[in-house]
Amino acid sequence: MRARQIPSDRRFTATHGWVALPPGQNFSDFPLRAGVTDRALDDIDVVGVDLPAVRSTVDAGSPCAVIWSSARTAVTVYAPISGLITMTNGDASADPALVAEDPFHRGWLFAILPTASSSTYGLLTPAQYATELSETVTL
Repeated sequence: MRARQIPSDRRFTATHGWVALPPGQNFSDFPLRAGVTDRALDDIDVVGVDLPAVRSTVDAGSPCAVIWSSARTAVTVYAPISGLITMTNGDASADPALVAEDPFHRGWLFAILPTASSSTYGLLTPAQYATELSETVTL
């Protein structure tokens, strides 16, 4: 198992997703990048990604993307917040291995413009996510 990365400028979901927050740690009126953590991709050789359509809307916690492994298994990606998909990562589509190699930077999946009703409620801080991981690992 590789060392875990838990960037401090993100908020996390219990399903191992993340959304990058701007300085100040609040939502704003511009799109936020989202993706999955390295924990979601343990022991997976990523060979493909199905990303949400640009201009589609997603609800927090709903399935919105799929990551495919060489073993033909799928990892479902759930939207970390509600909003409008404004962009997808063409580099991740062209080279899906980026999602596993650099999940917090070059391997981001999509950008989402938060709805007016979106909030950080239900998202985990880096410290809370680290605690979730340690609880998951020790069970």
